[in-house]
Amino acid sequence: MSANSEIEPFNPLKRQRRSRVACEPCRERKRKCNGRQPCETCNDFQYTCYYDVASRKKRNKNFILDGSAPIRPAAQAQQQGSSISDAATPSTHSAEEPPASMPATQSIESNSGAAFVRELGLRIDPINAPEPQVFAWNIGLRQLPGSFSALPITNIISQDEMVELARIYFSKVNPYYGFIDRDTCFEHLSSRWLRSSTFEPYDVVLCGVAAMGYLFSQKKAVPAELRLIESARSDLEQCSLYGIPSSTVISGWTLRLSYMRLTASPHTAWMASCSLLHLIEASGLHLDPSSRPVLIKPPQDINDDIRRRLVGFVQYINTWTSFDLGRSRIILHGASYNVPASREGDYTAEMLNLLPLSENLDPHKSVDSNQLTTMLSNIIENNRTEQPSVLSQCNLVLCIFRRLRALHSTVSVDLMSRILTLITKSLACARDMADANCPWSHVANVPFQIVCTLLAVDSPESISLLGDAMQTLKHVADIYDTDTMREAYRNAGLLVLLQQKRKDHDARQLSSVLDLHFAPPVESNKEIPEKRRQSTMEDSEYLRDMVADMPSSETFDFDQFFIADNPWDFLGSIAG
Repeated sequence: MSANSEIEPFNPLKRQRRSRVACEPCRERKRKCNGRQPCETCNDFQYTCYYDVASRKKRNKNFILDGSAPIRPAAQAQQQGSSISDAATPSTHSAEEPPASMPATQSIESNSGAAFVRELGLRIDPINAPEPQVFAWNIGLRQLPGSFSALPITNIISQDEMVELARIYFSKVNPYYGFIDRDTCFEHLSSRWLRSSTFEPYDVVLCGVAAMGYLFSQKKAVPAELRLIESARSDLEQCSLYGIPSSTVISGWTLRLSYMRLTASPHTAWMASCSLLHLIEASGLHLDPSSRPVLIKPPQDINDDIRRRLVGFVQYINTWTSFDLGRSRIILHGASYNVPASREGDYTAEMLNLLPLSENLDPHKSVDSNQLTTMLSNIIENNRTEQPSVLSQCNLVLCIFRRLRALHSTVSVDLMSRILTLITKSLACARDMADANCPWSHVANVPFQIVCTLLAVDSPESISLLGDAMQTLKHVADIYDTDTMREAYRNAGLLVLLQQKRKDHDARQLSSVLDLHFAPPVESNKEIPEKRRQSTMEDSEYLRDMVADMPSSETFDFDQFFIADNPWDFLGSIAG
């Protein structure tokens, strides 16, 4: 066969693969784009594919996107700006029906720490950025080899073991989410092992309390813990098949959700929280007794304070799980929320008073930068001392700070200083709680998000805290040693490495400029005129003298330098 016969014949269709309108990632990288959503290039390299239609319209009024390519939210807002300003009556949208086009900061993912991490990675290095994933959402799944079948609780642990696990639960967990009545629990516990029945309704609560007791006392899973979880799951599913669930069954499901929030995947916990809220709606626990419909007959065996604690806890978990995943949360119509009563040694009310503040961050609600700044300042001023409460406070602060950055709103120096102070306090709390075997979800989540926030801020003050944040994340990973924690620690390190490489590249560019213009000439080079050599040496000595008198880069205010009327007078004043 001749060489010419091996040449592929011309195919006009292949010449048309490049679209008249390229997506922004392809346009910036000067790559071929077929105009689809996502395009082939973004799909292959896993870029975030989007089209800046507003700027494209100026270049080509007759452009056509292949497929249904979405408009970038920011460009979409620009397109609609003139029409909105000209409208006589602004349109309104309910919380249940979001507007057809929302600004970028009001997207369903606007509260998501995972989306923030993804955008941070793409900004630092689009090629090597971590894959989209929720990192360090909790300590991770506790596993052992083999399978565990459902057994009666009396066949899994002894009564003495149950008593000890219940004491751990009520000392470490219940003070912060006190929706289980201690006296009722111990009353059932004291008589359960006297009977040989394979199942009793309150077993779903005892199994949940015992499993949480193991979680807060054992760094590694034990077979009994996993058997208790399997037994509770099996019994709860059977109980939920018959009519409206009792308060005991809902309490059992809530304990299971508690365990899943601390160990399971985000998707699994989100599904469980949604299902549980529907069970609560069916039972009418979310309604005040005076406002319940005639079709709902509420459980009679639950007092009002426990009811508020239980409903508030499930709503809190569903809200933040939805935020983290960028999904819709369940809204119970007619629900009336009142902060539960405070008791000595009980911090449930302090934890749950973050729920109304969290709901104000719903992506479908319009919140501007002034409102967010006020909210941020008020939350930081609330001085919390209990470690789980401090981490929950910090988690909310980090979320609001992400929203402010998305709005390109600057934070005052004083407010930023208070944020960094809270970050330092939270890192210490996370280490102490890991040492005390208290694996609340934020023990893992908050240190990871702090690392990402410090990298995003990228100031001398934030970078100085980066070592403490990474050490805290490693400390938690070493203690619990799960796949989830190891993966989170590695990806945090990857983000730091990418940031370092970017800064090294910038430093080399700056160095090359200085070497080109101010490096002392080589003595042996006779071709350089004497006058030019002397001038270059004087410029170099001038720079060295100036640097010697200037403050370090950590304290030098570049912003003030660039806005000063006479920057060189500004240099002289700080040098003096």
